[in-house]
Amino acid sequence: MRKIWFIVVLLLLIATSVIVFYFLFNKDLNLNFEAYKTVVGKTTENSLGRLTLNEVMIDDNQILLNATFKPVKDLNFDHQIFFFPQVLVNGKEFTVRNGGQSMAQSDKIYTIYSSVKLSDLPKDEILKLDIRYNDWNGEKPINEPWEFQVEASQKQLQKDRKVFSVEEKVKMLTGQEITIEKVISTPISTTIYFHSEKALLHEVIKFKIQSASGEIWNLNSAYPLDVEYKKWGVRLDALYLTENSYKLIPVAADGSEIHSTIKLKVK
Repeated sequence: MRKIWFIVVLLLLIATSVIVFYFLFNKDLNLNFEAYKTVVGKTTENSLGRLTLNEVMIDDNQILLNATFKPVKDLNFDHQIFFFPQVLVNGKEFTVRNGGQSMAQSDKIYTIYSSVKLSDLPKDEILKLDIRYNDWNGEKPINEPWEFQVEASQKQLQKDRKVFSVEEKVKMLTGQEITIEKVISTPISTTIYFHSEKALLHEVIKFKIQSASGEIWNLNSAYPLDVEYKKWGVRLDALYLTENSYKLIPVAADGSEIHSTIKLKVK
């Protein structure tokens, strides 16, 4: 059963950029993400239409899904409608935010991309996923949800991910302090994890990551990892930190730096 705080956070849905999903799932781009994908190819039907779950990809505390939807003839459906799946991992609920994108393949078939961000992820190499497409646009439940049971591997991801230990305290402009715990980078995304002693409800903190060559990436969209709004993650999809050292720069909402540069080194 979903936790109350999960439902509250779900109201803050942000549709994930279709460009990111295209980058991750499109085989024609000749990008090697196949080692991180689980091919499913299962189809279920209900009164709304036929949904085929094509692929599942495990990331660091994130699950990405690619599905194909064929609505029934009289259903009023377009690319602005999203299905937000609930995913149980090994029988437990870890979801904290759910986003996605619908793309029309034709006037009768749609590709449904979903990004499920999690508060935690078991360390097992094989994860048992119970996937339920039971939410229409975050506004109403689907009475007969499409359901899939999938075993997905994260073995290769665990080998390839890089962990940068930080444990650095940063004072916000209001005086409130956060602790940056770590940065985890995989071939799929990079995430900064931080926490505070008090709830962070209104303050905005952003980050920049800079490579040794001077290339800079901006990480702007933080999301809560617990009901108290004390644990947070900031993720940038399609960024893989392949070098052993970087610079992390905390910045305020207006873009001003609020802390000295933090050196990142692989743990």
